[in-house]
Amino acid sequence: MQIHLEPTIFSNEFSYFFVLFGPRFDATIPLIAKALEKAFGGKWKPIVVYSSKPAEAFLKENYLVINYDGDEIEAIVRGPVVALQEYEDLNDEFATSPEVWGIIGKLKKKQKKVVIIPFTTSFLEIDDPDVFVVGPDRHLAKRYDNKVTHFALFQELDLPRNRAMIFASQSDVLAAGTKILPCYITAAFSSGGSESGLIYSEKMLKKIFSRLRNVNASGAFLVSDIFEGLLLAPNVNALVTADGRTEIAVITDQILRGNRYLGNIYPSICESHHRDKIVEITIRIGDYIAKQGYRGLFGLDFLINDKGDLVVVDLNPRRQGGYSCNVLALQSIGIDLIETEVKTALGQDITLGLPRDGALFSYAWAHSKVKPSDPGQRIKNEYQKGNFENIFFSVPSDYEATFSINGSIFIDGYTGYVAMTGQDRTKLLKS
Repeated sequence: MQIHLEPTIFSNEFSYFFVLFGPRFDATIPLIAKALEKAFGGKWKPIVVYSSKPAEAFLKENYLVINYDGDEIEAIVRGPVVALQEYEDLNDEFATSPEVWGIIGKLKKKQKKVVIIPFTTSFLEIDDPDVFVVGPDRHLAKRYDNKVTHFALFQELDLPRNRAMIFASQSDVLAAGTKILPCYITAAFSSGGSESGLIYSEKMLKKIFSRLRNVNASGAFLVSDIFEGLLLAPNVNALVTADGRTEIAVITDQILRGNRYLGNIYPSICESHHRDKIVEITIRIGDYIAKQGYRGLFGLDFLINDKGDLVVVDLNPRRQGGYSCNVLALQSIGIDLIETEVKTALGQDITLGLPRDGALFSYAWAHSKVKPSDPGQRIKNEYQKGNFENIFFSVPSDYEATFSINGSIFIDGYTGYVAMTGQDRTKLLKS
């Protein structure tokens, strides 16, 4: 674990908040500080929590690096590595760290609230009345972060979904043998295509099982038919307000590499009847989880094939990969998504004031993670081009960056990010 804090952090006039996401979301940090100043008064500064230390250009004044597996690898290779954790693992290590609680304890002596902004509240086990987490209830986030729970919810609401079976354990899946092949399998807690994949043989199935984290190794699995003829993968970013209403913020299409999520592109090019169905399903799911007490952002992933079939495949009870772009794009039309999130978490009723099917922008935009194809490659050409905060206010514009330390070894995650705006969606996608 690495800790870098201002010498006067426990005695100066600023209040501090923890941010538990990496450099591709940096553009949101000044907006978070502004929203907290409005909500609580005073001046606020971030303590950014990384799972891999980024290059010097992206390091903040105050930061922590928490990644016990990454520390072990760096000790072996005697140098920096890129080994990004799943956000649930980062949450767990953060919430159980004595060093973190030592910092929180000292901050509590000088400020009324210590604020945490996580990517997801799932597995963020914190019970302290002086710690304010901006996000949905962690128990509900964990419940609906589970792929098996997703499918059960989609069944209960009788939503269009892919045909699938639930298996209680690895041994149950293996016992089914070739009867389930070919298939798409996903562990209970997976995101972005990790710990899931297309399976055509028992050997491939065992390979997936060999890579599972502890949280998934002993859990249930969802085994689905392969959704053939995939054309589009729309994604919705939505909000359950403090009074339990469901509002859609943005509808985009996902950019995928196989089953792996890379980014999003706006506008979605799904047909109007599909868009209407996506809106209807989103509101039904949002209203359902609202009745369970869920408040805050959530996302939904859909698939559309060449026959026109539409299915809902994922519920994301958290911020999503397009969070920065959604925040900045909405800001470009006068909507402050982060202030809305903070007020919602405080129980204050606030509306986005958007059309029923979300925001409409006069331009196209796209973003994508950049990652090497295979582990073991060394990072070269550390760079940054453009200003990410400005690309939504000066169209067309683009931004590119490599976040990782030059010479570091890629293990897992991503190493850089690209985002762009323009008038032609097709050109952006080709770029």
